[in-house]
Amino acid sequence: MSTPLQPLITKAGLAAIWRADNTGVAAEITHIVVGTTGYTPVNTQTALRAQVAKYAISDGQRLSDTLIHVTAVADDTKAYWAREIGFLLSDGTLLAVWSHPTEALTYKSANAELLLAYDLSLTALPANSVTITSTGAGLNLTLSAELAALATAQIASQLRGIKYQDTLDDQAKLHQIEGQQIANLMDRMKAAELRQGTDHDELLTAIAANATAMVGLQTLFSKTTLGV
Repeated sequence: MSTPLQPLITKAGLAAIWRADNTGVAAEITHIVVGTTGYTPVNTQTALRAQVAKYAISDGQRLSDTLIHVTAVADDTKAYWAREIGFLLSDGTLLAVWSHPTEALTYKSANAELLLAYDLSLTALPANSVTITSTGAGLNLTLSAELAALATAQIASQLRGIKYQDTLDDQAKLHQIEGQQIANLMDRMKAAELRQGTDHDELLTAIAANATAMVGLQTLFSKTTLGV
């Protein structure tokens, strides 16, 4: 990811651009310098106020006639807050400087690599008057960062898919359990109906038997008592 910057073009840098333009060549940005003091830059500067590091441009790209993308790899063991940034031409001239009285641009940890990536707006310069000389070393680091971001997004998507599938599986299991419970309840209801049917038949049989017995008793009573 790049940080957009609109640095202040120095008088020395403008003079170097003019000299290069008169010879028919473009001035070359070759290095980024970093300092730790925050302030409002002035165009008479020829150096940073508190420079702590200097890094070769590792990659670059022209985005438009007045907008260029530059990267450098801070791969030393220093630790610092970057509060001022300068861009050097091939002859060492400070072409442009950025700083802020209260805001830091970034922080570099000790023994850790930091990718410095900036989109420079050079609207104060003639179109196509600046080129970039790079080592190419920053390309792999840039791609690694992009690939890491892509991999993170893919892993997050996969995790969401897994969680969603787990939810579906849980719901399927719940429906299966509910279906089994309903089936068991239906079986119990059928068994109860069968028992009720059997009990009803047995009751009718008992009633019929009792009625037959009563008729027999009445007949016997009539014969023995009344002589009928």
